[in-house]
Amino acid sequence: MTEKKILVTGAGGFIGSALTEYLHKRNEAVLAPDSKELNVADRACVEAFPTEEIGHIVHLAGRTFVPKSWEEPAQFMETNTFGTLNILELCRKHQIPMTYISAYIYGQPEKNPIQETDRINPNNPYAKSKYMAEELCEFYAKQFDVKVSVIRPFNVYGAGQKDNFLIPQIIRHAMWEESIRVMDLSPMRDYIYLEDLLDAVYLTVKKVQEYDVFNIGSGISYSVGEVIDLVQEILGSRKRVECAGQTRKNELNNVVADISHARDVLGWKPAHTLRQGLEKMIGQVKWKDTCMRNDTK
Repeated sequence: MTEKKILVTGAGGFIGSALTEYLHKRNEAVLAPDSKELNVADRACVEAFPTEEIGHIVHLAGRTFVPKSWEEPAQFMETNTFGTLNILELCRKHQIPMTYISAYIYGQPEKNPIQETDRINPNNPYAKSKYMAEELCEFYAKQFDVKVSVIRPFNVYGAGQKDNFLIPQIIRHAMWEESIRVMDLSPMRDYIYLEDLLDAVYLTVKKVQEYDVFNIGSGISYSVGEVIDLVQEILGSRKRVECAGQTRKNELNNVVADISHARDVLGWKPAHTLRQGLEKMIGQVKWKDTCMRNDTK
């Protein structure tokens, strides 16, 4: 158990809420303010936040939905980039180490698997805002001796994720609708189960003391069509698949994470295959649906 508390920004979000529960289960003392208590984009709010009990910050607060970033790029920069700057200032002034949860920022890869040292090429406003925040992390680490670990998750999935993300949408369609509807069947992604990501985050809190960057993925990619097939196989369903044949702006064909650095430095590797993660996620969705049905009786 750490002597001081772990501050989780963005604790009300998909990853933040799961991380807060994860840390509590490990008997860690946690501060988990909502966005009203700690608005990271508001510098005065961040500076007024009590820091004497904080031993580490896991910075998750930010805006995440890529399609929305094309509509509101300035708001993404304000929250994701300048919000991170405000947290870094807090770390600098009070000598608090930080784990920064970044994103996939490589754009169209030149090769697979992708290493942390490969060329960075953000291809949407969300990724650009996260990369700019990473640059600030590196600058503060090297110029102000702020201890920062950066995690670059690939495609995270798990219980509690919003329905506008791909895997929750596929599961919802496969369980309750007449057909499974997607825009494109071909894009391939490296999917990482939420619990595996949390394991990696926790290791950076406990182990890493200097600036470092870690890809967190599974090391294997799957197409949208393959994900649908797995979900239907787990559910025993044969729903019709409707593909709109639409390609998103700056779509990526195939991405695979090289996770050897996280293995070598953190001693981390994913504990779940995609099938195992989907089985857990579908089981949790079924359990939640059963509870809701019982509550309405």
